[in-house]
Amino acid sequence: MNKNYWPIGIFLLAMVVVGLIVLTIQTALNNPVEMKGMCGMDSQYVDENINEITQKQQRFLKKYAINFEGAEEQSLSEFKMAFVGIRDLESQKPQIEAQVSFFLTRPNTTKEDRVLGQGELVDGIYQSPSFEVDKQGRWQVEVYAEVGEDSICLMQEYLVK
Repeated sequence: MNKNYWPIGIFLLAMVVVGLIVLTIQTALNNPVEMKGMCGMDSQYVDENINEITQKQQRFLKKYAINFEGAEEQSLSEFKMAFVGIRDLESQKPQIEAQVSFFLTRPNTTKEDRVLGQGELVDGIYQSPSFEVDKQGRWQVEVYAEVGEDSICLMQEYLVK
């Protein structure tokens, strides 16, 4: 009489499927995508108010030009501050009445997110409070700039070597 090994094969296949399901759930719980925010706003707030946020950004860009200053590749010892310039498009002068907040994060994780705080205006350029990073790799600086009713969230990625 020949032995039939099909039941053992089906059982092992079912155990592999269950193991992969458990692994998928564990990975999803350890890497929560919904926690990733934008300029200090959580993703739920952004989802609920995206139309208003977009309108504020469009109004901001019609009146002002905003850009990050400095090199995008820096060493660990150089990456201590972020700089952003805001100019009025009509007068081409620096905008000195803006409220600028800085945030530091890494792509694809929320574990190292930091709120750096309000920027300080120095020689027409807003600079972040000083910070230190202890790891090389990609870092992102997010800026939330507000002038009156208009605001914008802007992000710049830096490569720290």
